[in-house]
Amino acid sequence: MAEPDTVELSVGPSGRDPGTSSSARVPLWRGITGSLVAGWVVVLVVLAVAQVLAWSGDGEGPGAFSLIGHAVGVALAGTAQHQADRHRGGRAGAGAAVVVVLTLVMLWLFWWS
Repeated sequence: MAEPDTVELSVGPSGRDPGTSSSARVPLWRGITGSLVAGWVVVLVVLAVAQVLAWSGDGEGPGAFSLIGHAVGVALAGTAQHQADRHRGGRAGAGAAVVVVLTLVMLWLFWWS
């Protein structure tokens, strides 16, 4: 069986892979806001499990207000993070700012007050 011919691909003039660019790195603020959203998803899952366990043991649990509020906050923050991840400039900055503001609002409403 004959071996196929291989052709060496050329690399761009800068020595980098042509498929990558300097903007391929994730900025620090996008990583931070993405981590905030991921953390709220974990909090929502823990609250949902706590509510189910409370129902099975005739307890109160976190309550509907807390669960629905966290779910709405996670949905809004996830949408804002999607904007921050998929766009550049002001739209990305606004998405990240919305994630931070929603984080502060949820902390105030559900945890600090």
